[in-house]
Amino acid sequence: MALKVFHTGDLHLGMLYRSRGYPEEVRQELVEARFRTLERMVEKAEQEECRLFLVAGDLFERLRIKEEQILRAARALARFSGICAVLPGNHDYYSDGSSLWERFCEYSADNLVLLSETRPYNLQEYGLETVLYPAPCRSKHSAVSAINWIFDLPGKPEARWHLGVAHGSVEGYAPDFDQNYFPMNEEELISTGLDFWFLGHTHVRIPARDKFAGCAFAYCGTPEPDGFDCRHEGSAWIIQFKEQGPVEGEAVVTGNYLFRDLLEEVNSGEGIETLVRRLAPEGGRTLARLKLEGTLPREDFESRHHWREKLQKQLFCLEWDDSGLQMEIGRDAIAELYPEGSFPYLLLERLAKKEDRGALQAAYRLLKEVES
Repeated sequence: MALKVFHTGDLHLGMLYRSRGYPEEVRQELVEARFRTLERMVEKAEQEECRLFLVAGDLFERLRIKEEQILRAARALARFSGICAVLPGNHDYYSDGSSLWERFCEYSADNLVLLSETRPYNLQEYGLETVLYPAPCRSKHSAVSAINWIFDLPGKPEARWHLGVAHGSVEGYAPDFDQNYFPMNEEELISTGLDFWFLGHTHVRIPARDKFAGCAFAYCGTPEPDGFDCRHEGSAWIIQFKEQGPVEGEAVVTGNYLFRDLLEEVNSGEGIETLVRRLAPEGGRTLARLKLEGTLPREDFESRHHWREKLQKQLFCLEWDDSGLQMEIGRDAIAELYPEGSFPYLLLERLAKKEDRGALQAAYRLLKEVES
């Protein structure tokens, strides 16, 4: 019998978004969006007739989470008609001194399996011919792989599918320069003899394609982008195991918001207008950090705030930096900007007479830097 699994992780529910100084209404909406993403993924898993909803770590951002946020997460997962298996990650690691998971389990429905122990979890009592082999995190950092216990097993329970769940770095796939995030390597994962590994930790989807077949493991990526270093739209996997043939995965786009980090060179108002039109289709779901460079005709330079206001209305949030823009300097502007006979006036006038546009702009730029 086939098995279809919805694979997610790194939701970081309760993330506060305080580091960038967002307006309060923007910050609160980003916090809220992560919960809506979870609720929408549960709906998608139902529509796709998945039988297992699997969270590969970091369901929560940290151990201290508001009570209502724990309750909301538990209620969202309770709407899934199949089995929900949740692995503690390095942000929400399983600790005897923390009440997070105890409260979460109290609020959860009977379909929840918390993968907090290093032992096989036989799901046959739930009607699935599946055994899960989790590698829960018990600290935020560790130089030791959490999958080693599997190699010490005297044997494996009888089941059709043997599936690993881990949160950490795999050498060559997820960055971990100091080996602090439960390091693993591909050879170790394969040598466990399991049919597949569901992984969390890195916030990008691996494999970096929409579909795969025959892979030994996959990272789901974060389902809701969380900053300007996250350039995708949020992702999860629907992974299918058939009686015959390779494991197959199909990516699901899951996010509410997009983060765009843009460096644009513009030399006319039309160039800025083109940029505005390019971002228009994304509309109110885009947060853009925009840095502009280039030289604008004087009229366009002086009215550049018009485009800023237009973009602010169009996007969900805009960080605008036009410090790299320069006004195209001409003889009329020289006379208005600098007193006749002053050093800047004489320098720029001389270059203007030589009609050396490049040198004129460079000199004007240096003068503006000195003045600032």
